[in-house]
Amino acid sequence: MKRIAFIMTLVLAAAFTACDQSGDEIVSDALDIDLEETIESSFEDIDVISDEGMDDLAIDGRRRRFHVLDCAVIEHDTVEQVITIDYGDGCEGRNGRVRKGKIIIQYDGRRNEPGSYRIVTLEDFFIDSTQIEGTRTVTNISVDTDDNPTFNIKLEGGKLTFADGTFATREADHTRTWFRFEEPEDDYSTLDGSASGVNREGLDYSAVITETITFKRSCRNGRVFVPVSGQKVYTVGDRESIINYGDGTCDNLVTITTDGVTEERALRLRGRR
Repeated sequence: MKRIAFIMTLVLAAAFTACDQSGDEIVSDALDIDLEETIESSFEDIDVISDEGMDDLAIDGRRRRFHVLDCAVIEHDTVEQVITIDYGDGCEGRNGRVRKGKIIIQYDGRRNEPGSYRIVTLEDFFIDSTQIEGTRTVTNISVDTDDNPTFNIKLEGGKLTFADGTFATREADHTRTWFRFEEPEDDYSTLDGSASGVNREGLDYSAVITETITFKRSCRNGRVFVPVSGQKVYTVGDRESIINYGDGTCDNLVTITTDGVTEERALRLRGRR
């Protein structure tokens, strides 16, 4: 009987573990926290890039180029009000991410003007081995230009397709506030709102921010692309995890509470080289 039990343990372990083409170990668990953070950080990356692409239109005329544009070709059609950020067949930024393809921004008004908006679409766009799709509509909802710029961000048709052919979808509605400093790398942004979609297992999920989460630009230099503080509730079916991102320290550590059990662990973003 012990031998049978041992064999069954091995079978169950194999059923819950696999490897994708990037070499990452995947735990076949509906509550795939790493997947959720991969999706969140990927669209945050696109927001950072499109922010920098719009920076030529800054109301004060300052150029605050951040290194996410270092190896991109930027075309600005001022008549049609379109900015195209083209990473070509792929180039590696200083933070180690390889991006390829195009980010296309159709805009109306300067980024910091209340009421202005931009529509961001993606053309054959990849971060490392993961293709990212979707349309982001970003509207400035600030009261006036003296405020920290605040935006409503709606994501429609969001999708991440991984190297092994599996994919996850996402729709989202967030409020993002950008806190600017003299040195661009001191900037940080906060995020509130919710998202939902279908995960790699084909299961519906939702992600609701319950305590405002914060992304620090300076952390990206240390290859930390996830939030550094705040909290969200991530739900798949009838299972729920509370994800706490910590106290603002630049690291990939999170505290996860599931079924009354709390653990601290480092996140591993999917599709990284």
